[in-house]
Amino acid sequence: MRLMTRAVLVTAVTAALGGTTYRVVARRRSASAPSSGRRHVITVQRPFDEIAEVLPEPLSAYHGALDVQLRAAPADRGTEISARALNDTVSDGDIRRLLRESRSLLEVGDVLQPGGPTSTPTALNAPLRAATRHGREGGLL
Repeated sequence: MRLMTRAVLVTAVTAALGGTTYRVVARRRSASAPSSGRRHVITVQRPFDEIAEVLPEPLSAYHGALDVQLRAAPADRGTEISARALNDTVSDGDIRRLLRESRSLLEVGDVLQPGGPTSTPTALNAPLRAATRHGREGGLL
């Protein structure tokens, strides 16, 4: 019975690790994969007139690769900036990062970066370092 319990436990742990590894790899592929062509939208707390004249530097740097549209947000809540890739040179993760950096520049005047490492890089803090490095590329806007 003891051998059977160990076999079931090892099988369960292996299945859990395999499923987790699959989800992590799939998420990384989707973040670095070419753009799906979907439009990403973010709201900036600035009047439409101020933004319409000149796009922020992160978005203007990809002038030929992105379709950027501006419109007033509902209920006078600022401006909506929407971006969509025109070709496969920009991934969805890059578009999300560019929109977040642009919002930071427009609202604060600077792109805030996470602080430097507080410890030496080890195998145990590798997931945290990876999350910090790619944090602006994923998630909802």
